[in-house]
Amino acid sequence: MAPPAACTITPGSLDDLPRVMPLVASVGWPHRAEDVAPALALGKIWRAMDPDTGDLLGIAVWWPMEPNAGRVGLVIVSPDAQGHGIGRALMDRVLDDTGPRSLKLLATKEGQPLYEKLGFKSVGRSQKHQGVFEGTPKPHPTVARAGIEDLAAIARIDERVLGVNRGDIPRHLFETGEVNVLHKDGEISGFAILRPFGKGYVLGPLVAESEGDALALLHATVKPGLLRVDRFTEAEHLGERLNGLGLKGLEVTDIMVRGDWPAGDATLRAFAMASHAWG
Repeated sequence: MAPPAACTITPGSLDDLPRVMPLVASVGWPHRAEDVAPALALGKIWRAMDPDTGDLLGIAVWWPMEPNAGRVGLVIVSPDAQGHGIGRALMDRVLDDTGPRSLKLLATKEGQPLYEKLGFKSVGRSQKHQGVFEGTPKPHPTVARAGIEDLAAIARIDERVLGVNRGDIPRHLFETGEVNVLHKDGEISGFAILRPFGKGYVLGPLVAESEGDALALLHATVKPGLLRVDRFTEAEHLGERLNGLGLKGLEVTDIMVRGDWPAGDATLRAFAMASHAWG
């Protein structure tokens, strides 16, 4: 499909960050430049440009997740440019780029009809919980702060639960966050990462073998302040606990997949995601 006459679609780079941030703000997202920069640096970027003014009208990013999958995110079209096919043109370039890979994304209410036309199907839902946490962390005998020597084990667990290798993403999350791991029989069986995001913190990924283990990790990892957790909705007890901690359940978002997404290890479970973009 040819791009709309009013824009050109070209590859982008991290150098586009100063132009991307006003676009992010225009749709009301809370991301700081520090939140967006690694997403651009680790992803493959397509941008919609006004050929006359050079203004950035829209952006879409995808991240390879080997060997045969990818995530799509940061799909934004300026409110002033919406309704002219720019989102479709950006997604067409993403699909051309990704080829036969299976793709996963979180769909906004506005974007879901487009994704359905492109062959994406809803496979689950997530809910944002957000609020000011006024409590304190609760230590747990099986939970400890991770060290750099634990990164390889955390990356393996991340790949097992998701069914895909996320490349450098686990290392980035590890290096920018506070990481706790849960031990069973001398081995790491789950982890939680708390890192700065927006005006506060986001807790995720949260991965464990059981909801009880996930709650132990949650309570050992939280810290006072504005906190966000993007919970998979089937984790009902986690949702109840988050509400009880003052993290109110807000909007629910559809998780959509195109193609056959690889199956993860059924002995593990992801309870909360790192971000809407990365899952």
